[in-house]
Amino acid sequence: MLQSIRDKTQGWITSTVIGLLIIVFILWGVHGYLEFFNAGKNNKVIAKIKGQTLLQSDFDKAYRRAFLQAQGRYGESFSNNKKRIEQLKQQTLREWENTQILFQAALKSKYRIGQALIDSVLLQIPAFQSEGHFSIQKFYDVLYAINYSKLEFLSDIKKSLLINQVQQGIILSAFALPQEINNFVKYTRQKRDFAYLIIPYSKFLHQQFKLPNSKLLAYYQKNKNNFSQSERASIEYIQLSLKDEKSFLENREQLANLTYIHSDSLEFAAKKMGLVIRETTFFDKSGGNEQLNKNSKIIAATFSQDVLQGNNSPVINIDPNTAVVLRIKKYQPGGIPAFGRVREKIKEILNKEHAISEAKKLGENLLKNLEKNTSTFDNLDHKNLKWQFIRQIDRHSNKVNRKILNMAFMLFPPSKNISTPLTMKGFSLENGDYILVKLIRVYNGKNEFQLNNLEKKAYREKIARNFGQLDYILYNRNLLEKARLVQ
Repeated sequence: MLQSIRDKTQGWITSTVIGLLIIVFILWGVHGYLEFFNAGKNNKVIAKIKGQTLLQSDFDKAYRRAFLQAQGRYGESFSNNKKRIEQLKQQTLREWENTQILFQAALKSKYRIGQALIDSVLLQIPAFQSEGHFSIQKFYDVLYAINYSKLEFLSDIKKSLLINQVQQGIILSAFALPQEINNFVKYTRQKRDFAYLIIPYSKFLHQQFKLPNSKLLAYYQKNKNNFSQSERASIEYIQLSLKDEKSFLENREQLANLTYIHSDSLEFAAKKMGLVIRETTFFDKSGGNEQLNKNSKIIAATFSQDVLQGNNSPVINIDPNTAVVLRIKKYQPGGIPAFGRVREKIKEILNKEHAISEAKKLGENLLKNLEKNTSTFDNLDHKNLKWQFIRQIDRHSNKVNRKILNMAFMLFPPSKNISTPLTMKGFSLENGDYILVKLIRVYNGKNEFQLNNLEKKAYREKIARNFGQLDYILYNRNLLEKARLVQ
């Protein structure tokens, strides 16, 4: 459970970080754990590693904490996502295994955590304090809220501190040599000249794109769930605005009476009171794009049972100066629409897929031709496609699409010893356009000996920290692989 602390902590794990963790648990509204779990039911062993066993009840507790954390991050929709829930279960199991392996390795390497450090951490956790001092009552209240026994919580704190001690020992022992600093500066401050060519998929969209109805229907049958939609409605409404307090209250009362008596229409009230009937576009329970249908009161009234049955709404007070009465203009039930309603949409989808495929095919053919004959680079004339040239740009620039820029900095500098395919690449953007990128020239950054002392120090520390983190990742991976091999 405390794995996330170890991952994010720089230096020794601090009481502030732990305190924040506990506060977050409380803010999630973690309650009712004892009703959720039944420790004696189906309490089987579900995992074993390094001589440690994980019982079903303990896994359920850890998973429930992770679930509430994920739900707090992603909202209620997370509960309905079966794929994410399964991934979370697997992640919870892996984190338990990792903790056991890393903890046992730390003990084997003679790392130890004194009780004084654990006590110091606990005494400084804000969630356990009352009036600036540690409160034993708050300590037990918080543990109860997050379904921890005292021994379980202290054990997890100890494991986390001990694992973190190993992590920091590895990371802080790393160092960087002058040549490594020189290489780092050389590459991070490097600038490049390159050219890129965009092949828009839109060039291949056919206005008269045709497919037999059988293929459109087959796509619909295979992808029905992709067309599922929430119930939606458009409304018509009349709005009363404040002129003076007395007349507003009187008119509001008149509006309420007229729209209640003539509950099947707004026309009588609008004509009687000289008001205009307006309408909105479609919106669902999450709201629409207009100021009115974003209002939670309007949304609630629109999808209320009484209004959906064809009646006018009660008078809705939007604010002290505005009152509204609404009714349904058009209604679309939720669910999967019939094929006929989405036929044209399917046609658009397949047209786009075809266009993206054609753009990619053209791009790959152009790339092959360029690899065989680089002279075609300067003589490219195909469907009005033009190379865009970028001069002396660094890897952090925001003047070019990030994916295009990243590709330009992944390519090998042109030379006699580098084959042409390594200096140019093609790939598809998320929007479906196909991109060709060709590296032209590289300008290396200034070397380490041209840096001032502060720059040298900053680079040395950054590189050493990166090396240390890589060392710890490899250490971690090696332990996990060995442990799983002997299971």
